[in-house]
Amino acid sequence: MKVVVTGGGTSAPIDDVRVITNVSTGRTAAAITEACLGLGDEVWHIHAPLAELPLLRFARCDLNADPQTERDRLDDLRRRWLAERDRLHLLPLKVGTVAEYSQALRAALSDGAIDVAFLPMAVSDYEPEARAGKISSKIDDLSIPLRRTPKVIRSVRDWAPSVYLVGFKLLSGVPTEELIQRAHDACLLNRADLTVANDLKDVQAGRHTLHLVRPGQPTETLSPGPDLAARLVERVRTWAREASLG
Repeated sequence: MKVVVTGGGTSAPIDDVRVITNVSTGRTAAAITEACLGLGDEVWHIHAPLAELPLLRFARCDLNADPQTERDRLDDLRRRWLAERDRLHLLPLKVGTVAEYSQALRAALSDGAIDVAFLPMAVSDYEPEARAGKISSKIDDLSIPLRRTPKVIRSVRDWAPSVYLVGFKLLSGVPTEELIQRAHDACLLNRADLTVANDLKDVQAGRHTLHLVRPGQPTETLSPGPDLAARLVERVRTWAREASLG
């Protein structure tokens, strides 16, 4: 399959040196891309400047590890990189604004016949009117007016009508029923085939759980585990194939 994945968090500049951003690391997106590559897919991976990158995130040497064990790990990683790098297209955002993200996503979806789009990138809901220069640090109380940003995911169906669209809904500390309902509502608003719902509190507690919400279908829940992203990708591939067959 041909797949687009987006990862990390967008940034909203306040002035020339400061931005408003979020806690997204891009780890989930990187794991999704790695799972897709492992299944033979070609992936366009759009990422924020500081997001974790698929495969490359494991390239740092662990100086506390046994030297031979670490050498073997890096050799295995290099073999996988050489085998899969031609199917991985890394598309970094320069600043990471919502507008830049929208432009990059539209280009990726328009340039090829993309089968599936995973959009876990944490996109800013609000942004200020950026000011030239640097706001003085001598100000005791600084007010920064924010305006709502466009919902990029709501344009995807216009850019790529046949793509299997996977959105993500992250909340924090809410009941599971509310999380699932919000994901269902997001599916309808975004014209998405699937919304993956999760809770930040679960992620931080090491019990990352995914609820797969599709309009008119029973919700499926994926339990925590190191292969969580791979299980998500397997389910999406199945549903995407079924959708393509009508």
